[in-house]
Amino acid sequence: MSGTDQLDAHRCLEAPRLPLGHGAFLLLTAAGSSSRFGGTKKELLSLEGKSILQHSLEGFLHLEDLAGVVVTYPAGRLDEIRASIDEELAGKLTALACGLRFIQGGETRQASVKSGLDALIEACGAALPGTAIDPAGAVVLVHDAARPWVAADTVDAVLAAARANGACIPLSDLPDTPKAISADGFIQTHLERDSVKAAQTPQGFALAALAAAHGAAAAEGWTCTDDASIWDRYVGKVASIPGDRKNRKITYREDLPMEEDAPAFRIGEGWDIHPLVPGRRLLIGGIRLEHDRGEAGHSDGDVLWHAITDALIGALALGDIGSHFPPSDPLWKDADSGQLAALAAQKAAEAGWKIGNMDCTVILEKPRLGPRRDEIRASIASRLGIPADAVSVKAKTNEGFGEIGAGNAIEARAVVLMLRKHR
Repeated sequence: MSGTDQLDAHRCLEAPRLPLGHGAFLLLTAAGSSSRFGGTKKELLSLEGKSILQHSLEGFLHLEDLAGVVVTYPAGRLDEIRASIDEELAGKLTALACGLRFIQGGETRQASVKSGLDALIEACGAALPGTAIDPAGAVVLVHDAARPWVAADTVDAVLAAARANGACIPLSDLPDTPKAISADGFIQTHLERDSVKAAQTPQGFALAALAAAHGAAAAEGWTCTDDASIWDRYVGKVASIPGDRKNRKITYREDLPMEEDAPAFRIGEGWDIHPLVPGRRLLIGGIRLEHDRGEAGHSDGDVLWHAITDALIGALALGDIGSHFPPSDPLWKDADSGQLAALAAQKAAEAGWKIGNMDCTVILEKPRLGPRRDEIRASIASRLGIPADAVSVKAKTNEGFGEIGAGNAIEARAVVLMLRKHR
């Protein structure tokens, strides 16, 4: 039996032809580990003032019949993925007939896509009243969240060809001559460059048929790294359109543009206020001060660390402290707030930034901070791995005004200068 005959033996589903206007869905895959990028979650990095993930989403906003969006994410990183989408865009996507959903991915891309497809099928049945969508007549566009430069023309062409043929992917020319190698590293076959193409996304498919094909693959235990391969095995042939060289995937750090006019520094501002209550410790920058009351809070309540953390996250344009360390999450119950700041500084380092200096102000009526100022500066510097002379801590009173002046609250502000590291 030939390879083609063996493949045909698996085809158990019919490739539909879909009429226009029956709804399009976007499945954005962001559940990978970014291991080839060095472990940093690349989709969360800032590119021209927005996250890479948001840029990828915006490539599909022009679709008039976009019915819903599913974003896959790795375990434990839902809050970061949510925070990488600004409120205005999230509002637009939530208002779609089938809304915006976030689905935890699996151990492989194939498992993540299957979970996303299952969620889209469910979303069709849960659409807003009067907007029910039949998944058998809908198209899903599966796109890598690390492809932020997809053009509207490419999206439109894939969608039209998927509706006409059931499945379509963009294919780009290879700049180098490909070679097939054996397990021992020797060249096995000299391939003709014109006959070999590289697959890009978005890849478009009839939604219900692709979901069924993924189900068949899971039942059989057959694995691959490409949805077109699954379609070809269980449904039928896949059409193609010419790809776009600009629609490249960010896989390695060198794939990020190095713009001559890229900013050399960024500034973040943070602010926080906490009530002072009996039975709690008063912590400022990790140093405990003797007082009859301390900060109320879900974590240890250290108001200065919270302001610093907020400033670090703000400098990266990644939302606020509550987006990444929500008080509703039991993981952060009574947590060391210095740990939150250290994690935020780690995110900054992974994104290519280092702390230049910070200027902090603590506003409270008592006790006096002056005698402990240097301890607080040293604590912050040690935790963040920066020199003590890069940390300024000032203390102010509220001159008896308001809740702070009455001794019932404490406030902290922080301004952080971030410097770009050379890649």
